[in-house]
Amino acid sequence: MNKTGFISQIAEATGLTIEQAAQVDEIIEAHPIIGKNSKLAVIAEIGEKLGVDEATAERISNTASGLIAGNIKNKILHPFGGNDEDK
Repeated sequence: MNKTGFISQIAEATGLTIEQAAQVDEIIEAHPIIGKNSKLAVIAEIGEKLGVDEATAERISNTASGLIAGNIKNKILHPFGGNDEDK
């Protein structure tokens, strides 16, 4: 998955515009993936940059994290781009 594809996934899954999804991507890239303080910082920054409440920012953060985990899992299970679901 390339960066553009990931941004499109965020936009589609959250209902954000491509520009807002790109901002979310930048925020996530600026913070370490692991750590409670990192997650809280991501949520706070999403809320600030997008002008949304904390619950919405947390939902966006969780959705993006889920997409990252899903894309990593898919890459591990199908390292050469194959997908068993297509067969």
